[in-house]
Amino acid sequence: MKKSITFLLTLCLFTTVCAHEYVLIAYNYFVKEGEKLELHLFVADGFNIQIERPFQNSITKTFELITENGTTNLLSTSKDGDLPILEMDIDFKGLGLIHMTRDYARITLPNDRFKSYLKGDNIETITIDDSTKTEQSERYTRYIKTLIQSDQKPADDIYKAVVGHNFEIVLLQDPYKLNPGDWMSARVLFMGKPLADKAITARNRIGNESPIFQYARTDVDGICSFKLERAGDWFIHATHMIPSRDKKDADWESFWTTFSFGMAKAK
Repeated sequence: MKKSITFLLTLCLFTTVCAHEYVLIAYNYFVKEGEKLELHLFVADGFNIQIERPFQNSITKTFELITENGTTNLLSTSKDGDLPILEMDIDFKGLGLIHMTRDYARITLPNDRFKSYLKGDNIETITIDDSTKTEQSERYTRYIKTLIQSDQKPADDIYKAVVGHNFEIVLLQDPYKLNPGDWMSARVLFMGKPLADKAITARNRIGNESPIFQYARTDVDGICSFKLERAGDWFIHATHMIPSRDKKDADWESFWTTFSFGMAKAK
């Protein structure tokens, strides 16, 4: 068993009634040239890990690494069933942005459970009419990012790359140049445009301490800010839902985005 699976699965495991965040978690976000990166894809509610996903070729639409050397298509080197989802030798300096998109999946829930799901995931623009249907069908897609730090180099701006996800978090500062207690801003884009008045969550865990989280709301430019209170693993996430464009397929269409990174102790 991989060492990273062991340290993450010491968290409470449980089952929920609906889909939750998919987040890429590195055993170590700070890796130097020649060292091995070990990256896992977890299904989680916050930092409560439910299950680890292997690489699934049939549902993975894009899987790329962006570095100073350009863009590497990780689909070409990944094998169906790979667990962890990625192991690779680091051959670059500076930042490495890994991103993934997953194809449609579907769920159907009774109205009361669907309403609870909307509330729990801060989806505030959807109203359910109990007089017309007793259950709600949904199709959803996932957009996942993580940022890795190899040997630091000046003027490295890969952290703010816009990769073109339908729902995307874009960092506005390099988290690896910040210290615990600093503030960091991010822009949230939906279909390439800033998404205003959207509730966004940032979560952190370190060692055996209890996870912490905080909420923020985007302004008219789609920007929100978080205080990175302590070192450890961080991820930012949000869910957005609209009426389905194909009512024969589903009532609703949702978009899930996460962005994970690490933070070292104060320099």
